[in-house]
Amino acid sequence: MTEAMPDIPIVAFAVVTWNNEDIIDLCLDSILAQEGVNPLIYVLDNDSHDGTIERLRRRSDIRLTASPENTGYAKGNNLLIGQILRESDAQWIALVNSDATLDPRWATTLVAFGDGRANLAAMQGLTMDYFNHDIVDSCHIFVSTRLQGIQFGYGTTVEPGSCYPRKVFGVNAAAAVFARSFIERQPDPDCLLFDERFYMYYEDIDVAYRALIAGYDSYFVPDALAYHMGSVSAKKKAKTYSARMVARNQLAMIIKNTPCRVMLRLLPAFLLGVRTFLGQVRLDFGAAGVREVVLSYGRGLVLIPRYARSRRAIQKRARLSADYLVAIMNADGVRG
Repeated sequence: MTEAMPDIPIVAFAVVTWNNEDIIDLCLDSILAQEGVNPLIYVLDNDSHDGTIERLRRRSDIRLTASPENTGYAKGNNLLIGQILRESDAQWIALVNSDATLDPRWATTLVAFGDGRANLAAMQGLTMDYFNHDIVDSCHIFVSTRLQGIQFGYGTTVEPGSCYPRKVFGVNAAAAVFARSFIERQPDPDCLLFDERFYMYYEDIDVAYRALIAGYDSYFVPDALAYHMGSVSAKKKAKTYSARMVARNQLAMIIKNTPCRVMLRLLPAFLLGVRTFLGQVRLDFGAAGVREVVLSYGRGLVLIPRYARSRRAIQKRARLSADYLVAIMNADGVRG
């Protein structure tokens, strides 16, 4: 691991892998190439069976944890974050998906922007499509008035004048920096950062939502560039896996974070969103896919009681009015 150097900020990077033998070195090498920061790289392998773990064990520039089981994205990152908090005094913790790469100035640009800002939760840069650098992967994430998680900018091109630093609803965890101070004080008593009950999907939406509700700030910083392949690990699972996990976890995200007044106000829009989502599932996967996703919504309803303690804690710390929250949703998650 890189030794600490005077006056150079330490950034601890967390990377979770699963069957990424063909791409993991691209990710890790881009982290090692970061300029202006001292990178500490923590990697957790989620029981890969394709040679990923053997490739990682040949590297002396990372701190490797080999999990005997697939812990999922949420728990895997939490395990690494816990290790970072115990072993390092890094004030910045970067989460980078194993299918993402970073521009050499990504970390130092974000850290310089965040330095000295109060109430800071997280920051992300302009994340572009790995295979086509003219196409946006993500500028930020937000919850819409349909109470759906949205990746703002996905699939678009960068419009002149649209890329300026701004306060946003939240950040996409494919490539983002979190403030240690936020992680140590974040509002959900059942989560170190991500909610492990989610396993995979919507976990960064959940973090963004609870941070916003509690009065923390997140930022989009376009000069920090990253490149994301997109759901490489998830594509190796069953065809409807992503849709099923989104359906289940969307309900948990809503129940945990949405004030009652907002929930009632947006119920018609939410139901319309579910109908539209199921229509898209039918187009993609047919009637059998719709049945699977409807069952996942049912499982999400059954699981609602286990989020009661989290909801109480988050709503107790709520700092936003219902009108302001809905205004942010209507503004595509842009806060100024």
